[in-house]
Amino acid sequence: MIELPAQKAVILTIDDEEAIRESFHLYLEDYGYSVLEAENGQVGIELFESQKPDLILVDLRMPEVDGLQVLNHVVTQSPDTPIIVVSGTGVISDVIEALHLGAWDYMLKPLQDLSVLLHAVEKNLERSRLTRENRAYQEQLEVEVRKQTEALRNAYQEMQETNLQLLQSEKKYRSIFDSLTDVYFQVDLQGYIEEISPSVLSNLGHRRENMLGARLWDYYAEPERFEALYGRLSKTGSVADFEVLILDGDGMERPCAITAAREVNPDGSGRIYGVFRDITERKQAEAKIEHQAYHDGLTNLPNRTLLLDRLELALHRSKRHGYEGALLLIDLDRFKTINDSLGHSVGDQLLCEIAQRLASAVREEDTVARIGGDEFVVLLSDVGHDTQATARRAEGVAEKIKHKLSLPIRIRDHELYITPSIGITLFPMQQEDAGAVLRHGDTAMYQAKAAGRNSIRFFLPGMQAEADERLEMEKDLRLAISQNQLRLFFQAQINEQGAVCGAEGLLRWEHPAYGLITPDRFIPVAEETGLILPIGEWVLQTACDLIARWTQTPLGDSLRHVAVNVSPWQFRQPNFPAQVERILSRTNADPCRLGLELTEGVVIDNVADTVDKMASFKALGVKISIDDFGTGYSSLSYLKKLPLDILKIDRSFVEEVTEDESNAAIVETIIAMADHLGLEVIAEGVETEAQLAFLRDNGCRSYQGYYFSRPLPVELFEQFVMDAAKTSSCPSSG
Repeated sequence: MIELPAQKAVILTIDDEEAIRESFHLYLEDYGYSVLEAENGQVGIELFESQKPDLILVDLRMPEVDGLQVLNHVVTQSPDTPIIVVSGTGVISDVIEALHLGAWDYMLKPLQDLSVLLHAVEKNLERSRLTRENRAYQEQLEVEVRKQTEALRNAYQEMQETNLQLLQSEKKYRSIFDSLTDVYFQVDLQGYIEEISPSVLSNLGHRRENMLGARLWDYYAEPERFEALYGRLSKTGSVADFEVLILDGDGMERPCAITAAREVNPDGSGRIYGVFRDITERKQAEAKIEHQAYHDGLTNLPNRTLLLDRLELALHRSKRHGYEGALLLIDLDRFKTINDSLGHSVGDQLLCEIAQRLASAVREEDTVARIGGDEFVVLLSDVGHDTQATARRAEGVAEKIKHKLSLPIRIRDHELYITPSIGITLFPMQQEDAGAVLRHGDTAMYQAKAAGRNSIRFFLPGMQAEADERLEMEKDLRLAISQNQLRLFFQAQINEQGAVCGAEGLLRWEHPAYGLITPDRFIPVAEETGLILPIGEWVLQTACDLIARWTQTPLGDSLRHVAVNVSPWQFRQPNFPAQVERILSRTNADPCRLGLELTEGVVIDNVADTVDKMASFKALGVKISIDDFGTGYSSLSYLKKLPLDILKIDRSFVEEVTEDESNAAIVETIIAMADHLGLEVIAEGVETEAQLAFLRDNGCRSYQGYYFSRPLPVELFEQFVMDAAKTSSCPSSG
């Protein structure tokens, strides 16, 4: 169970994407944090100046004042404020520049698993706290050392001033001397101990009487450090917080910090005096901070930063000595489903078990790292000199990993099964850097996922070309949103009498160079990058604007149901029902005319969440339909639980309904099931008179397809509806 913070830490989120800010805001508030939002870099800087947040989440790519400028300003003004870069750009140079400027951590949008964000926030807040405590501790130590040293010096001088004051000075000196927590020492210029405080026993386990007359330097574990200390004292006359290793009473090395001064008399005699303290706890705290900076807080594996360091080192070694290596990028299939359905606690335990199994599958000199929510990397360095042998070795390790991860994992009362998608890239291929090697592995991993998951794929140059094309599409898609290149087409839905009874809104992208692009090409990229959220909001806004307009015209008599498709990412946003209600209110659209189409996968992924959201839409009057019904789960158990309105028969069944008996039986069953549950049925993909006749004969009352009309831009669609209203009969062709 994740512990909530004892006090509210203030977190500032700077991102020009409202949906991202809202999702972070809602999620972090659930865990007890106070969240401020800034829609751009300038507002972010102003909020930082006025509110002094405990941690900042900042996007890199923002108009006018970008994330790097915000980062530079914050680091200059408050270097102890942790900054986590959360950005949709995967360009490694941006990562490196952000880290060089002083970013504490880096995360890539979209975040499939917001628990990764929570762990990053907790880790960096803890690191910030330790850093501040360490600095305060050192400052307190220096002040106390100065105080105590000054007091001791004054007491010592007072003892020499007059015999009359000797007793009083001795008493004062002895009181300070005996109560010291640090160890006061005084040695002659040859290092022989003239005085040392009793606190040496509690600090190092030595008795004062045993050390008097001995050489202090003989207790040093590193003679060269004595030489360095003595040289510094001879040159400058003093040292502060000089770290050495001193042997304790058991002969063990203990880290100590020395603050001392050297005095030389005209006759050449003199002394060195000062204090030292055991700093074991301080060194442990520093080591902990260092470890946290380079390791994953959940699994204790190396994180992305340490992986890139080791990969860069492996590349240099490979190029210098001719060794070859391999990098395996591993993504866990279906992890999000397990995490969402069973909870983050089970998900965290699962990730820890996966980390252990991965570590057991490789050599001790290899590296296993966790670089994201459910993404792991295995780095095999110095595998050999022969490319084919290296490839065989890497594939063997990948198969071993597949086998180990395929074994059931028992967590609490759950027996879980997990499979990996593994991308492999060999190095060095050309003159690529560590970031390029990691991108190649990522590209190969996506190919493994595309191959049906639980697969292994090697990186090939053609894959990178495809990845570059997707990156170019992502860049163009961002421009498409800002430059209003998206279009909403509509395909009519026809009732049994042949009249238009509704429509489905279908997204198109009017690219300035490539023309009209269908959603099957760009929606996957939009979902991977998080752009689906602003796109989905635009679709809803546009559809509701048109519903409001059509309702005021004769078109409203025909268009009583206008549906739009909802992405799984969009539907799973906690604020999605509120967003729909806000858009309906803003556009003054009739909620009863709006339909939301979901796929079966979205519905079954988290039935409880789906039921809650559907209840919200039902209360508004919005209709819910299951798109492409019959291709997924098609289970009565979930259909009975959900407040649905419409089932849409998938075009793949309608296409051969008159030739294939199995398809005909499926269609008949869907219609009967819908009738039993009191649901409306719409058949998609109707293209022939025979298909229409079959559907009518079997009780389907609404249809959609090329037989009636192709998807049309708004103006042509409006004309089609008006013409259909005049004829009051079905068109004879598409």
